[in-house]
Amino acid sequence: MEKEKKKSYLNVPNSLSLFRLLCVPFFLLVFFTQSPNYIFAFIIFIVASITDIIDGIVARKFNQITPLGMVLDPLADKLLKMSALFAFGWDGIIDWWLVITLFAIDFIMIVAGTFLFKRKITIPSNIIGKTGTFVMSIGLMMSFFPQVFAPWNEYVLYIGLGIITSSVILYVALNFQSVMERLRISKPKREELKEARKHSKGKRKSNVNSMKENKSAEIYVLKNGKEEKVKE
Repeated sequence: MEKEKKKSYLNVPNSLSLFRLLCVPFFLLVFFTQSPNYIFAFIIFIVASITDIIDGIVARKFNQITPLGMVLDPLADKLLKMSALFAFGWDGIIDWWLVITLFAIDFIMIVAGTFLFKRKITIPSNIIGKTGTFVMSIGLMMSFFPQVFAPWNEYVLYIGLGIITSSVILYVALNFQSVMERLRISKPKREELKEARKHSKGKRKSNVNSMKENKSAEIYVLKNGKEEKVKE
């Protein structure tokens, strides 16, 4: 059973998301060593962005959507874009206030996503968030060629910021009540597990293990405030 679980996690979409995560340090290294010629950094960014499209198609077509993938995919996407924003801000291609604002939004979403995932709750991306990410990607790609697209690259990034902000507000409006309810329900279970760990001796060890298995067996996916159970 453990092998099957690992196998399901190490599927093609999740492997592509991991590849995209690994692209982040290489992108920054190439960006700053090749500045002001950003062509090689641009190639890395494009390749990583293409994997984002491919892993979504593969996950849906071959039914390889996993709770880990729901977290890993947007995390890799956000870290790639955050690294590009930082690089452009550092080189003075875009305003720092825009970089800091987008950093703050992405940081909050990463922390909130990690917090909820640890409690077996995931909230998939909605169409507005995906649209905002796409617009941001266009703005970032334009920023690799500031001599051609400035200041239009920043205008596109402003539009992307507006769409992403709208997406975050919609996320909170649709899912806040459901998330709080799920956290309220799951809190006694966590307390029960803690108590069992404190007194785990002999037979109790097997009880704790079975509780762990039950705890990890299901993840709650919230879509527009509606709850669905997904096997881990």
